[in-house]
Amino acid sequence: MLRKRNILIGCLAAGLLLSGVPSVETALAETTLDVEETGSGVTVQGFYTDQGTPLAGVPAFLTVRGTDGQLYHLDQVQTASDGSYRFEWTMPSQASSGYYTVEVHIQGDKESTEFHYEATTDQAPIPPVSLSPYRFTGELNGGQPQIVLAETDDGLSISHSGGVTYVNVTASKARSRVYSASSDVHYLTISVPERGRTVQVNVPGSVIEEMLDEFGADAHLLVAAEAGSYDLPLKAVNSQLLDGVITRSDGALQVTISSQAQTPLSSISREVTALGARQLVDPVTFGVNAVYSSQTIPLRDYGSSFVRYSINLSGAELNQGGGRAQSTLLEHPRTGELVTAPSKLYRDSLGHGKLVITRTGNGTYAAVEADRSFGDTRNRTVENLASKFVIFGRSETQFDPRGSLTRAEFATLMVRALGLSDKQGSAIFKDVPRTSWYQEPVAIGSSLGLINGYSTSQFAPQDKITREQMAALLSRSLQFVKGQRPYVDTTRILGTVSDRDKISAWARDDMALALSAGLLYTNRIDQIDPQRYATREEAAEMLSQLLKYLDML
Repeated sequence: MLRKRNILIGCLAAGLLLSGVPSVETALAETTLDVEETGSGVTVQGFYTDQGTPLAGVPAFLTVRGTDGQLYHLDQVQTASDGSYRFEWTMPSQASSGYYTVEVHIQGDKESTEFHYEATTDQAPIPPVSLSPYRFTGELNGGQPQIVLAETDDGLSISHSGGVTYVNVTASKARSRVYSASSDVHYLTISVPERGRTVQVNVPGSVIEEMLDEFGADAHLLVAAEAGSYDLPLKAVNSQLLDGVITRSDGALQVTISSQAQTPLSSISREVTALGARQLVDPVTFGVNAVYSSQTIPLRDYGSSFVRYSINLSGAELNQGGGRAQSTLLEHPRTGELVTAPSKLYRDSLGHGKLVITRTGNGTYAAVEADRSFGDTRNRTVENLASKFVIFGRSETQFDPRGSLTRAEFATLMVRALGLSDKQGSAIFKDVPRTSWYQEPVAIGSSLGLINGYSTSQFAPQDKITREQMAALLSRSLQFVKGQRPYVDTTRILGTVSDRDKISAWARDDMALALSAGLLYTNRIDQIDPQRYATREEAAEMLSQLLKYLDML
């Protein structure tokens, strides 16, 4: 007999609106459910065991529906080593007061319970984040143990020049704090104790070296400032540059966070207006320099390593009703146009708001709000991704949800959704013209190993994409972002699929991974239609699932 124990406890947390989850009814588990709702946030946590033995690494799915059957939230996690799992989300502002049903699915078992939600209509401006004792950084490090330097007594010296606040870290004090940290600490956080539009934090190379020695490969440098915060995993920095920083006497890492005042005539303001969006706060630029041997080397791109930033939304008024969505747009470093940057809204229990960005490079970001919808669909996932400028319709008013899409179209969607539009790639397919609108995203995707052709020279960009081809691209994207491919028992996962014999041999592992991770949009978990052409609506659902799985939406 399989056992699972679920505890649903109301709390104030963060989350986003999603849709679609596979489900199947069974009676394999004995489950107890308890729910207690507080404010707009809910936490679901529990354990999955087999006769007392924890079952780790098992996908767990959650859905939240209204009494009318409308899906308001979806999430998926994997059980931890002790069999535990945890979901957190915030009810969307368009959810009205009333009863909602929570369902948890684990390996075919489905259990459900209800909770009552009391909607709020408070649209007051987001309050500023307090400076004392240090700036909150939980949106980036999830509340992990950290060493925080936030005062002059901690070894921070501060000076001002030309509108820039310069923060220098005293090596001896910082190294002592790092050396004496407990074994579970991997973060050194510099919390700038002043307000200012532009700050530059200088961390000596000897401190970076101490972090690598004590924290290991998972060492993080986090800088929290007025305009936003920057979470830099040191392993993202080029090894040669990092070696120069820690071995030269003048070595240092410089982190800059700058908020740029805008006018209606500013280039970013014009671009935002042209897109039909509204700026929430002034654009923010994040940058890092490697300094050594009298050189200052900007770090613009981290290759396949992802870093995280957050933009402080203090003072902004969010209109979260209807289909409005908050997101960030990156100023393309070569063309100047605004392109999609993966981001998610974070709200804490005091109402503070931040947009969290996950990307492989630095740059200037605009925090925006938009409301985009189409006359031929009311799919919430489609509206959400369109409002975040991840997907676009056939026209301003028509999305064509049941229409098919080509391999070139989905490759472009995927590169855009992952925030890779500013990468550079080389064209290798003879059937992808250099003048085509899809040449650049196909080149980027193939250079990064996300896209394969039918051969080394043929991509077949105008061919309709099948569901198994789409699943393969999503699985490779998951592996690219995570840095490794999650283990999946392909035989076991596909063993419950009735049409598994229709899956191409080359796609079996990718289909199993997509199904295990909850990426494969399907109404029946036992039938996946691998050879059927995917629809535009399915593409939106599966991209949304991928971004949610990667904590990028």
